[in-house]
Amino acid sequence: MESVSFWSSYLLWRDAVVVAVLAGVLCAYLGVFIVLKRMVFVSAALSSISSVGVAVAFLLASVFGVAPHDPPLLLSPRLYALGFAALGAIIFSFNLGHRRISGESAIGLGYIIASALVIVVLNSPRVAQEAHEINDLLYGNAVAQSTAMVWWTAATFVVVLMAHALFRKEFVFVSFDLEMARTLGYRTRLWNIGLFLTFAIAVSVTTQAIGALPVFAFMVVPPAAALLMASRLWSVFALATGIAVFAAAFGYYLSFVWSLPTGATMVVVAAATMIPGLVRLALLRRK
Repeated sequence: MESVSFWSSYLLWRDAVVVAVLAGVLCAYLGVFIVLKRMVFVSAALSSISSVGVAVAFLLASVFGVAPHDPPLLLSPRLYALGFAALGAIIFSFNLGHRRISGESAIGLGYIIASALVIVVLNSPRVAQEAHEINDLLYGNAVAQSTAMVWWTAATFVVVLMAHALFRKEFVFVSFDLEMARTLGYRTRLWNIGLFLTFAIAVSVTTQAIGALPVFAFMVVPPAAALLMASRLWSVFALATGIAVFAAAFGYYLSFVWSLPTGATMVVVAAATMIPGLVRLALLRRK
């Protein structure tokens, strides 16, 4: 009866599943770069920084007396989210490592400071009354999606993957063989900024679509599971995106029929896909 109920409710969950799958695939693909660069918290930091942009947009709308639900382009929360995330991405793209503070620590500081700023701004008297609308933009809603969000997510999916299709060799070089890229004359700093900007675009949009937790998970768990199972780079990308499709679709199904939190269920399903890889790793170590 539960399955019949799920399939008979097709029009209710169709858009949400489409958005979740698109966001999951995009995050998993980019997550391979993030995991192999050993910067797993960069997606969480960018998500938090993009949230600062949303909060600032609502604060400015309040200051200028603009209706927050229908702002002009210059006060659009989505535009500010993208702008702040892009600024954070540019900063993180540089080698922030120091003999006393590592690059990962710098990303952690960015996350902590941005999270604190969001709390401060959202609790100001000018913005607090818009809490419901702000929460939808900050934390997403994996349960149901508007047609507009489907198009936003699809457009982001196409733009980011087209950029990677056009500049795949450059992005791979600066991510996995930086010294070789420099030897061949690549402008490594410029290409690294470009790579991180694709992270910013993806994170700022997908966070508003499905929430910060699923975005962070999709950028870490499917790539990690794929790296446990595959050795060639192309197979890692393929397996990671396949896991993301399964986790998004099956996770939504389980959350629907069992009345579970949607985003968290997707994360648990994705985490379960790591089991075969962990078993394989244990068997290899015993030989």
